Amino acid sequence: ATTAFVFIPGTPDLVVPAELILPIFLPPLLWALARRTSWGVIREQWLTVVILSVVLVVLTMFAAGAVAYMLLPGIGFASALVLGAAVAPPDPVAVESVAEPAGIPQRILTTLQSEGLFNDAASIVGFNMALMATMASDEVTPFSAMSKFLFSVIAAAVIGLAIARCAAWIVKYVESVPARNVLFWVVPFVAYVLAEQVHASGVITVVVAAIEMNSRAIIEAEDRLASSSFWDTVDVLFTGLAFGMIGLTVSQAISEVGNELWHAVLVGVAVSLVAFVVRLAAIYALYWINKWRHHSHAVPSCLQEVFLVTWSGMRGLVTLTLVLSIPYYFTARQEFAVIALTVLLVTMVIPGLLLPTLMKFLDVRHSGEAAAEQMRYAVIKRARQAATRAVRQRYEEVDPDMSAAVQHWIEQQLTYRDVLSGVSEGETADKAASAQQSTNVANVRRIAHIVRREAVEAAQKELLQARNERGMNPMIVDDVLKEID
Repeated sequence: ATTAFVFIPGTPDLVVPAELILPIFLPPLLWALARRTSWGVIREQWLTVVILSVVLVVLTMFAAGAVAYMLLPGIGFASALVLGAAVAPPDPVAVESVAEPAGIPQRILTTLQSEGLFNDAASIVGFNMALMATMASDEVTPFSAMSKFLFSVIAAAVIGLAIARCAAWIVKYVESVPARNVLFWVVPFVAYVLAEQVHASGVITVVVAAIEMNSRAIIEAEDRLASSSFWDTVDVLFTGLAFGMIGLTVSQAISEVGNELWHAVLVGVAVSLVAFVVRLAAIYALYWINKWRHHSHAVPSCLQEVFLVTWSGMRGLVTLTLVLSIPYYFTARQEFAVIALTVLLVTMVIPGLLLPTLMKFLDVRHSGEAAAEQMRYAVIKRARQAATRAVRQRYEEVDPDMSAAVQHWIEQQLTYRDVLSGVSEGETADKAASAQQSTNVANVRRIAHIVRREAVEAAQKELLQARNERGMNPMIVDDVLKEID
């Protein structure tokens, strides 16, 4: 969308208020992505998240800022760090839209998404401090930077947890499915605005609130199905709208750059290459850390995954929105917009086009699919076992004759798959009745309906519990849960 709007002649100039870009687009997009992860993933990958979301962002910020400082005459180092902070974080929206269709293994995709959810916080904190130092000539010391970052993270986590628990409590008393979806829609904006009011990280607040509410709120299958469709639509709509509006805005910036256009493009290419090299070094170091800790299932676990994770460090919406949120009186704003667009093209469009070929060359898809199928089998097995336990427990409470009839049907006819999706309720009742003719058919049908529903609910409850456990991929669990729902 951005590229198309940039090169279409005669497109209207669009001025998006800088202070509205992040609050409008980030909360719903972050919420749509964060609801797909879990605390189990965060606990399991905490070291990876810290290294990729904080250490790598800081290193990239200073490396990219140093390149910009050397190649852009007339800007101070603090101004260069503004650009460095903007291009530092890979975007989870870009990663999902490009990497997932290419067939990247789900365990790697989950790591990339976890990185993308939290690296925005470090980037935005660094961006705001560098911008403040540039515009107000404030002195930023390492101590003040660290203290502001820690306050931003801790306050954001507390606010996110509080908002999520309050919203989860309210959900219990809202009977309408559309009304509950409206509540889920409002929460990310409320969380972001409240956090920003106290100078905490709105990004972390939204992410924490999404994960906590998704793991705590008591909702039914109808809510999950409606919510999934709703947020998938929001994801596509807001991503397209954001990139379209950004394309119009960047088109205006390109026209204002004038003779410095190609110089800005070259700077963007140089910044992209430096960001790639820094990311490769950090991922390679993480690979050796995983080997030293004997974490064979952690990402990356081999050199092919090192290069794949490095290649998937795609910049996108966050980079462009940060650059376009720079005040209009900032002297290098137009150059920064062109540089950011170049970084997006080099790090997202080109890698995205070449990613399917790279996947074939690295040959990691087969092993990834095998691991995903193995986990999916384990998840389905847990669901079937929980459903079977519920069925057997229920049969012990009913009339002995009826229990014997239905138990006979379970032993002879009902497989684990049938508990969830196979035989109709009418077949269940007919087989039970034929097993013992003295049992009233209407009663058998009624009991079969009740037992079937209880079995499905037991399977759903088991998967909701498994979703938050360490070692479980929430994306796979959600796929199975959706089928049961």
